[in-house]
Amino acid sequence: MQLMPVGRELARALLTDRKGAAALADGLIHRDFPDAELATKLPAFAQRLDDAANPALGHTAPRDPAGWGLWLFRYDAERMVVGAASFTGPPNAAGEVELGYQIVPAHRRRGLTVEGCRALIEWAFHDTATSAVIADCTADNTASIRTLEKLGFVHDRTTRERLYWRRGRIN
Repeated sequence: MQLMPVGRELARALLTDRKGAAALADGLIHRDFPDAELATKLPAFAQRLDDAANPALGHTAPRDPAGWGLWLFRYDAERMVVGAASFTGPPNAAGEVELGYQIVPAHRRRGLTVEGCRALIEWAFHDTATSAVIADCTADNTASIRTLEKLGFVHDRTTRERLYWRRGRIN
């Protein structure tokens, strides 16, 4: 599997031009990608990339995520984008980065999410400002719970139906 950081051109193509997105991703885009939750977040992500690159915004422009945004999972055996993971941004004041992920149903239970997220977690810890990676999921999402446990996350707290997880830096 390959991880591909999503830049401005690919973000825009994912919104409006699947064929163009496939060409930029050097493979096919699975028909079930992105899922509904990621599809609703893509416009804001693309806008943030556009704003970061807009010199007219000057110092008010958001910082270019430079890897702290969306990454695609391209399954090499099929040369197809089958999922994604993202950080909500660079480390916050406490050194935490939040990780989210999704994979199309047809490619679940193959270890792809764990493989991709493990690589991104290692990437995040290369930044010395990162002290922990955090994530959350619904209490009934057993697949996500198993994924987070395999990645070394520890259950941190529960609120209503959500479980919050944390993985600190391992020295």
